[in-house]
Amino acid sequence: MPCHVAEGTAMPGTSMIEIRRKDTGEVIRQVEAASLAGQYLEGAKLEGADFAGMEMTGVDFQRADLRNADFTNCKLDRATFSGALIKGANFDGASLLKADFTDCFAQGAGFHGANLQGAMLRYAKLAEADFSHANLTAADISMAELACDFTEANLTKADIRGSNLAGAVLDGAILLGANLSDAKLAGADMGSAKVEGALMGGGRKLGPQIFKKKEAKPWWQFWA
Repeated sequence: MPCHVAEGTAMPGTSMIEIRRKDTGEVIRQVEAASLAGQYLEGAKLEGADFAGMEMTGVDFQRADLRNADFTNCKLDRATFSGALIKGANFDGASLLKADFTDCFAQGAGFHGANLQGAMLRYAKLAEADFSHANLTAADISMAELACDFTEANLTKADIRGSNLAGAVLDGAILLGANLSDAKLAGADMGSAKVEGALMGGGRKLGPQIFKKKEAKPWWQFWA
């Protein structure tokens, strides 16, 4: 059962939002508001919370415990998750335009089909996260741990400088114009990735190539 808005349970003319656990329906927090959009929930303990489908534009979850929370199909544009614990959380299909995940702990989180255009994920711990079919156009995922599934994700003009992509799967991903300077690429699966214009170390740019699986040598050795 997702969050419930109870009319008239707070001061007259106001509403109370009940945030419930997805697995048990237990109320774990009440917020006196008609919407969670713009609400300040820094450091909140909301493990396993059910937010599915909610409008939460601009919500502040800095340093909150959101492990295994359900954010599927939520509107979270400009939301703040910096320093938050979101291991195993589900953001599938969510709108996360310009959301801030700086230095968050998101191992195993799901972002399948999510829209993260312009999002900030610097220094994020994202091992085993699922970004398949996600839109990360112009996102900043620099200096991050990215042993993730980026199958057919759109990383056009993404900033991936200094990130660790060892073990990442980018099969069919679009990295046109992405910045991969100083990124750790050994062990990444770039099968069928589109990398034209991707910026490598020393200012070198890759040409219009679509890399295929089982190349005789690592793909990053093919620049001109």
